[in-house]
Amino acid sequence: MNEREDTTWDAGGLGPWARHRRTPLYATPRLTAYRDDVTFPDGSTGPYNWVRVPDQVRVAALVHGNLLVCEQHHYLTGVMWQLPGGQVDPADGAPERAARRELAEETGYRDGHWTDHGALHPLPGATPARVHLWSTVDPDPYPAAPESVEADLKVHHIPLAEAVSAVRDGRLRCAASAALVLAVAL
Repeated sequence: MNEREDTTWDAGGLGPWARHRRTPLYATPRLTAYRDDVTFPDGSTGPYNWVRVPDQVRVAALVHGNLLVCEQHHYLTGVMWQLPGGQVDPADGAPERAARRELAEETGYRDGHWTDHGALHPLPGATPARVHLWSTVDPDPYPAAPESVEADLKVHHIPLAEAVSAVRDGRLRCAASAALVLAVAL
């Protein structure tokens, strides 16, 4: 059982919170919703609802000075620019392996010089899931192999300065992608 399946798991201690019971409410292969009965920091008690979803990865791939940016229509948010990435699957074993797999699937690019930029918690009040941030410089081109649900995915090669502008003007709206673009630009 991994730490995400262990019902006693917490991210470094409950601090001023106390958990009394965890009840799974709904489960699919993609997510599990829970209700924890807790004592809140103010001493009152009640339910705290949250979801468990797999960790994600995002990759900033610089090819000849240009950043690879994916444009795709997402069911819930519409057309969006974001960096290549996706779910960390159990078969990946580690976020770096997932980052390499996602970059190759979506763009065809592989290898290069990889750097770990840490991880973010994009919705800390709703899920403990993290987005692991990676970059690679000068990866090698190969044919892409996107998943069937990514049939509309378009890969753009844009200057890093334009990617920073896209964060500022709202074209690049994925929060983890925006953070990684800014980190790489610094």
